[in-house]
Amino acid sequence: MNQKVYPRVSFIIPTLNEQHNLPHCLSSIRSQNYPQSLVEIIIADAGSTDKTISIAKSFHAIVIHNPDILHEQGKARATKIAKGKILFFTDADNVLSHREWIAYMVKPYLDNKHIIGYLPQTIGAPDTNGLDKYLGNLFTDPFTWFVYGFRANPKDYYRVFDILIETDGYKVFDFSKGDFPLFGLSQGVGTQNTFKRNRESYADDLLSGIQLIKERSLIAYVPSAGVYHYHVSGFPNFIRKYRWRVRNNLSQQVKGMGIVNRIKHFSNSRKNRMYLFVPYGLSVVFPAFDALRLCITHKTIIMLWHIPTCFILSLIIISEYLRHIFINSSKLGTYE
Repeated sequence: MNQKVYPRVSFIIPTLNEQHNLPHCLSSIRSQNYPQSLVEIIIADAGSTDKTISIAKSFHAIVIHNPDILHEQGKARATKIAKGKILFFTDADNVLSHREWIAYMVKPYLDNKHIIGYLPQTIGAPDTNGLDKYLGNLFTDPFTWFVYGFRANPKDYYRVFDILIETDGYKVFDFSKGDFPLFGLSQGVGTQNTFKRNRESYADDLLSGIQLIKERSLIAYVPSAGVYHYHVSGFPNFIRKYRWRVRNNLSQQVKGMGIVNRIKHFSNSRKNRMYLFVPYGLSVVFPAFDALRLCITHKTIIMLWHIPTCFILSLIIISEYLRHIFINSSKLGTYE
């Protein structure tokens, strides 16, 4: 690639007390085989009380304050000052898996300026726990995986979407027909800076993805651009995180975030799968069947985590629904 045509890129990273994750994230960006003079990092910090800000500055990141605290609002604030031609929406618990990541991700832009979105592949980190590796390989949580089916993981897009463009480095799918894929502005996903989020998508990264697709923008899937996602530290953390998410979906204390705001864009089939997840998860048998299939597909027994996570997440949904109906006074707490 000719250095003269390298585009300037900006990494948009919302933070709140991320001193443990942030060094790995920023180090993977600063160690890229890409002109660092063209790499901008913007940290939208929600009031960290640990070493997050000092760590960010040590990697020559721009730090702005995010008084809204939540991730999506932080991204929106950072986007307003970003100078990159391409913006990569990254979380502090993301690590770029190799030094050519940026080069791979900007290749579709260099080939075709009509390609507006850039989708990497989330993968399980090699140095994390088994549950975290399972979630990384799944690309999402088991509920969303069940609801979206083959549209949940970019590795499976070819099963349901036609390919418009295919090269050695990336594929562009036709997302104009049928249900939308699982695509949002997080986990290293990039867009050209010309894309502007509308009011509906301001609080939810997947609604932003739906907006991009509805605008008939071309989106390139770059399978070799792996992102390690350190999603949960263990099963207790998984339970806390998904209790929060289910509770907010029911109460909408954080308005505009969650699957309840995406339902209007779902087909009847996808809506039905939402309600079928609880009996699916509690059955154990059906998750076990899928777990075996996932083990074969991903060539690792780590995917057997699908069985207990489906079961526990089903119990979380039931318990939080009952709490919402009969108590409805529990505070939402801090988002993890």
